[in-house]
Parts: sequence; structure tokens; C-alpha cells
Amino acid sequence: MRGTERALLAVCGAVLDFVWLYAWATFSLISLGRGGFPFVDAVVIFAAAATLTFIHSGRGLRIVTVGLLQGAGVVLAALWTVHTMSGAATPFLDRQWVTEFFGTSRTATEWLGLGIALFWSSVLWLGGSFFAVRPRTHQKVCSRFDLGLAALFILVLIKLALAAKGIVFAGDTMTGPLAFVFFFFGLVAIGMTRTAGRGVPGLVRGRRKFGAILGFICAVLLSGTGLVAFFQQPLARAAGTGYGLIKNGAATVGGAFLWLMKLLYMPRQGRLREPPSGSGSSISDHFMPSDSAPWVETAGRIAAWLFGTALGIMMLIAAAAAVFCVVRWLLSRTEKRTGTAGPKNPLPGVVLRTWHFFLRSANWVRGLFRKHRTAADVYTALTAWSRRSGIRQCRSETAWEFSSRLSGIFPSLGNEIRSITEAFNREIYGEVTITGREMALLRANRRRLTSPSLWPARLKTLIRGQITPRS
Repeated sequence: MRGTERALLAVCGAVLDFVWLYAWATFSLISLGRGGFPFVDAVVIFAAAATLTFIHSGRGLRIVTVGLLQGAGVVLAALWTVHTMSGAATPFLDRQWVTEFFGTSRTATEWLGLGIALFWSSVLWLGGSFFAVRPRTHQKVCSRFDLGLAALFILVLIKLALAAKGIVFAGDTMTGPLAFVFFFFGLVAIGMTRTAGRGVPGLVRGRRKFGAILGFICAVLLSGTGLVAFFQQPLARAAGTGYGLIKNGAATVGGAFLWLMKLLYMPRQGRLREPPSGSGSSISDHFMPSDSAPWVETAGRIAAWLFGTALGIMMLIAAAAAVFCVVRWLLSRTEKRTGTAGPKNPLPGVVLRTWHFFLRSANWVRGLFRKHRTAADVYTALTAWSRRSGIRQCRSETAWEFSSRLSGIFPSLGNEIRSITEAFNREIYGEVTITGREMALLRANRRRLTSPSLWPARLKTLIRGQITPRS
């Protein structure tokens, strides 16, 4: 695809993403009695976000730098929207309009309209940012076309429902032209990606069942809406008659239900009465009577203090780990652009890493309560412990070589690591079943690995990164 064709495809894709967002933004503001979202401002916000994201994508910048750039863009777009929607007469760079804005009293409807305008300005900025990093393939263009078509279809349904109620917005005349523009540029983009060899003929891969189900749902909705509109008066009379029947029947059934409840629970009313207000009894009196021994109350206070302290320490460790992961992620660099490949969006990778982190945490918690029955299970736990400590076993490394390297890093655990590896080799290669006292010793060695006294050394190896054998 030549440069002019790529530029034309980029323009068509930008219009495809921009049109339905602007249609919803305009409808939201007009429904509140505002003048709609300014078209030029919306175009500038979307284009500025796409340009800024395209410039910094693929340059290997740190994520914190990318976040600061995008945050500054969102703030500038919000300030420009406030300046425009508030009708300030002073220029944007003059700070006097800020004073006038906060010094003017506004109604709740005006504040709500301003909040919706700020929301759509942020959405337009994010839409431009995601457009700049999204690959322009046939499947992606088709998915964006489907999303925009669904958004416009829902908007038209809402307007038709309001028109049936007699609510018509005189200023909202952009939906029809915007839908025409959407279809024109969307079909052009789909045709360009399909003829350029980026797609395959027929339906989009993996969407056949989804398309059939979506078509069936649309047919049912359209048919049901037509039938309800055609039989509106008979259905209204039938609904009124049915409501009267249900009301009378519910009164009869409700009386029988109340009689049954009184029959079952009224005899026990005397036992369920609350004690007098002057008695001073509480819930703890049911579990710890006032005439109990003094040591029971002291032990309860000590147990509560220990539980609170342990809970506080666990929360502190979790907060420190979360801060460490966030700071490490913010200081990491984004991928550099190589060749002709487009910029990549770092968000899916973040979501995937977060999901893997939760899976590893769940496996770690499950491993704490799982009883190791064989030497292979204990050796598997040893390798998992080494990975969490920043040490990975190479594929070309035998179990004995790995244990020797691990013993060199943690000399105080040399005997435990060697005993686990020796039992693993005897069980796997010697076909010897290890049971009884020796298995209990292996479990004890496994518990020795998780001693808190080893946390500083493990944290040191973890911060240094993944330690692998030198080739």
C-alpha cells in the first residue's frame, strides 16, 4: 500500500471512530437544553490526541512519561471545553476567565451539562489516542465499523422512542448527515483494507456465529417493536385487566401468608423480646458471660490485639508490594517501533501481566495448603520458590546442576536443596518410591525454604533480575 493510500485509510479510520462519538456527545448536550458540542473543538481534540500519541509511540519512552503527556493533553482539552462551554469572552491564555468561571453562580442543570461536556471531551481524547495505536487491518476496521453502527442504531432508537412520547429536540439535526458520513468513510476503509490483501473474502474470521446471533436479535427486536406499536391499544386494555386481577389475587394470597407467619412465629414473641434498656446487655454477653473468669477476658483481648497486628502487617506488605509493582511498571519503557510495523498499545500487555500476577498469586496460595506427596512435588515447589526469588532453571540445565547453582546463591540452604534434588533423582531415574520418614524430612526442608530469615537474600536476588547460568 502506497503512502497516499495509507494516508487515505488513516483519514477514513479517523472519521469512522470520530463520527459516532461526536453524534452521542451532541445528542447528550442537546437533550439537556445546551447548544451541542462544538464541531471544530471536537475535531481539534481528536486530531491532537491522535497526533501526540503517534509521535511518542514506538520511541521507547517510559510509561510514566507517556502517562504525563496523555494526562496533560486530557487536562488541556478539559480546560478548552470549559472555556468554550462557559461562553467566556476573554482569550484562553488569559487567567481572568478562570476567575469569572468560578465566580459565576450556575444552576444544577448547567453544572450537569458542563460535566457531560467534560466527559465527552475526555472520551474524544482517548478515542484519538487509541486510534493512533490501533492496527489498520481488515478485522480491526470491520470491528470498529460494527461498533459505530451499533452506537448509531441505539441513538436512532432512543430518538424514535422520545419522538413517540412527543419529545422532539429541534436542535439535533446532525444524526442523519453523520450517519451518511459514517457509512461512506466506513465502507471505503473496509474496501481498501480488503483489496490491499489485509483481509480474506467472506465474513470476518471468528464472527460467523456472532453475526448470525446479532442478526436474529435485531430481527426479533424490530418485529417485536412493530407488533407492539400495531397492537398498542388492545395490549393496553389487556394489561389493565391483568393488573386488576393480579392486585385482587395478591391481596388474598398476602392475607393467607400473613396468617401463616403469625401462626408460626407469634408463640415465640415472648422469647424474642429485647431486654430492658437499663439492663446494659450486649451481643458479647451471649458469648462471654459477665461472671466468666478474668483470664478469659484477658486472653480475648490478647487474641484480638494479635489478630489486628497481623492484619495490619499483611495490609502494609500488600500496599508496599502494590506500590513497588506500580513504580516498576511506570519506570519501564514502552516498545520501540521496528521496521514498518505500527505502534503498539501497551494497555493489553498491562492487563495480561495483571492477570498472570493474579494467577501466580492464586497458585501460590493454593500451594501453601497443598500437601506434597512425592519427591517430584517437593522439587516442583523448589523450582517455583527459585523463580519467585529471581532464579530460573535453564532448559539445558540438569536438576543436579541447578541445585548446585542454587546452593551457591543460598549457602545456608545447601543441605536442604541437595536432599530435595537427590530424592527427586532417585524417584524419577531410580524409580524408588519415597515414603514415610524421608518424605516428612523433605516436607520439613521445603518449609525451611520459606523462612522469613531468608527474605532479605531473596529480595536481593529478585531486585537484581532473573539470574540464569552464563553461556
